[in-house]
Amino acid sequence: MFRQSAGRSGAVRSVGYDPTTKALLVICENAGAYRYAGVPKEVYDGLLAAPSRERFVRESIEGRYPREKFPCMMVGEDV
Repeated sequence: MFRQSAGRSGAVRSVGYDPTTKALLVICENAGAYRYAGVPKEVYDGLLAAPSRERFVRESIEGRYPREKFPCMMVGEDV
């Protein structure tokens, strides 16, 4: 499942969630992507409903769940 932010938050561009592995993917405007492990579905639902996704990630997810950072390529960037 992958959802666009639709301009509701300045830094979070889109989010995705895999309920089988409880992995949350957050893609940011700065071309960074973060995968959080062990995130309950209720937390993902809260993120989708939050007025500010950036703030929700900062206050309810960061530091609570293991995180991996992945660089994302910008459009037009060479491989």
